Amino acid sequence: MANAKMKPQSPEEIARAAQEAALERMRAMMGSIPGMPDMGDMQAQIMAQMQAAVPDLAEIQAQQAAMGTLGGVDAAAVAEAARNNMAQAAATMQAMQDGSLEKTLCEANAAALDWLGEDDGWEIKHAGTCRLTAEQLRLMAFAAPLLVYNDEAVDDVESEITTETYRAQLQSWWDITDRDSTLGIVQWLLHEGHHADADAALALMRGGQPDAGDPEEKAEDVQSIAEFMIGNGYCTAETLPRTAIAWDLVRIANLGRWAFHCGYLSEEEMWQVMQVAADAAREHFASWEEYGRSFAFGRGVWHGDEEDCQTAWEIVSELFENETSPWRQISWVK
Repeated sequence: MANAKMKPQSPEEIARAAQEAALERMRAMMGSIPGMPDMGDMQAQIMAQMQAAVPDLAEIQAQQAAMGTLGGVDAAAVAEAARNNMAQAAATMQAMQDGSLEKTLCEANAAALDWLGEDDGWEIKHAGTCRLTAEQLRLMAFAAPLLVYNDEAVDDVESEITTETYRAQLQSWWDITDRDSTLGIVQWLLHEGHHADADAALALMRGGQPDAGDPEEKAEDVQSIAEFMIGNGYCTAETLPRTAIAWDLVRIANLGRWAFHCGYLSEEEMWQVMQVAADAAREHFASWEEYGRSFAFGRGVWHGDEEDCQTAWEIVSELFENETSPWRQISWVK
């Protein structure tokens, strides 16, 4: 009986046995996919179409099986490769449908980076030769979280990013095209930005009354990010930021530099914009730690995204702890 199964008696049986084996492997790999047509029906339709196109298909397959080779290549190896390809394609279809493909790719990328030693956390980069004064370094420190995020030096105004890229980004993000529109956005970030509504919601959450902003606009995001930060030990209920303005101030400090590279601001105006961010930060916070917590909170509330908050917290934690960080080397008190 075993020999009878291993050696079908007709060309049709030989072809059918190979098809069923491949089909069984595909079923085992794919499992059941809701909404997908039955694989047996699909296979039957494909074979019917092939049979119509090549009437002698079964006989050809039988001859190939009897010969054991195909054009000098082992037929069994070819068949096995084909079955594997079908199974892999089926598995990919399953993964695309259930959303696991993207997760698998991300995990594979993370594993590859870890293997290459390129996933060691955030890096605080420094210029080969620092040409800034002590006061300029202090002003650059207020831009540090986004400098680290963008993989740029914390002690250098220069940038490897092209002027064209900066201009395209500023126009896309904030409709900035010149000096006036740059300064207009600086004022918007300073007095409203993404912190005004968040601060209004924070005030209500603490039992107070907001001075400005729409508390309902960000109430849900503020609540969820506050719970996330407290739950993960980023802060306590007592040290939870009272304002999200640092998220906007960090962007002001960086905007001055970006606009300078676009030719919208002079170098002197760039430093003046950074000074605006520094003065507002010293008005609202008493330390780099408070500034950093506010930045992480504000970035999280920005889109109501816990991952945004976590990323920001990883960056500010590096700035808190790394001995080469400007936040460790420059006193908050001027």
